[in-house]
Amino acid sequence: MEKILLISDAHLGSASEKIEKQRRERLVSFLRYVETHADRLVICGDLFDFWFEYDTVILRDHFRVLCELLRLTQAGVRVDYLAGNHDFWLGTFLQEIGVQIHADDWVLQSEGRRIYLCHGDGLLRNDYLYRLLKRVLRNRLNIRLYRLLHPDCGVRLALFFSRLSRMTGKDRADYTDIDYRRFAYEKIKEGYDCVVLGHTHWPALDNYAGGWYLNPGPWMTDFTFIEITAEGPALYCWDGDRPLSYKPVLPPGFAGQVEHSLS
Repeated sequence: MEKILLISDAHLGSASEKIEKQRRERLVSFLRYVETHADRLVICGDLFDFWFEYDTVILRDHFRVLCELLRLTQAGVRVDYLAGNHDFWLGTFLQEIGVQIHADDWVLQSEGRRIYLCHGDGLLRNDYLYRLLKRVLRNRLNIRLYRLLHPDCGVRLALFFSRLSRMTGKDRADYTDIDYRRFAYEKIKEGYDCVVLGHTHWPALDNYAGGWYLNPGPWMTDFTFIEITAEGPALYCWDGDRPLSYKPVLPPGFAGQVEHSLS
C-alpha cells in the first residue's frame, strides 16, 4: 500500500518573524523527509494563515515552502491540498506547481481503503454564523471585489482579521472534539475506513467500529502528522530530523463525556 502522510494547521504567517523562521525550517525539513519516505502528502487545510491569489502576485513569505512543494511534485510525490477556513481562496498557482486542490470534502481511494477527508470548519453544531460567513467569503463576486485591493493592503487586512479572530474566537481548549468525533463516527458507519479532520488543533488517533477517526493536529505548535500505511494509521511528531511516536492528549473535560454525548 502507498504510504500517505497528512499534516494540518501550520498557519504560516501567524506569528513573529523569529517564530515563523523556526516553523518554516521545521516544515522544510519535514517536506524533504516526505520526498524520500512517502508516496503522497495530504495537507488538511490552513497551511497558511492567509492565502489569496492575485493575478500576478504570490505572498513572498511563503516562497520557500512553495518551492519545496514544487520539488515534491517534481519528484513524483502526489500532493493534495484541502481548503481550510484560513486558506480557502486557493487558485490556480498551486495547481501550476503540481498540487491537487480540493475545495470541500474529498474521498481518497487508496488500494481498497476509502478515506474521507475535510478540514472540519463548520462542523460544530452551533457554528451557524460561521457557516453563513463561509458562504459570503466564498462568493465569487466578493472574491473579485477583494482582488481590487492592492496586495499590500489586502494581505495586511486579511492577516489582521485572522489574528483578531484567533484572539476573540475559540481557543483550542474550547473545542471538546465531541461534535467532530460524532461526525467521524457517523462516516465510519457509512463504510469509510478512515475519517480525517483538521481545524480543532487536537491530534486524534481513535479506533471506532473497525474504522479510524484521525486528526493530524496543529503543525504550528506540536509539529504532529499522521502516517497511513498497510499496517494502519500512526501519529508522529517531527523533531526536525526524524519522526517520533506521539500519544494524543484528550481535550479538557472530554474524558467521561463522550459516551453520553454520542449516544
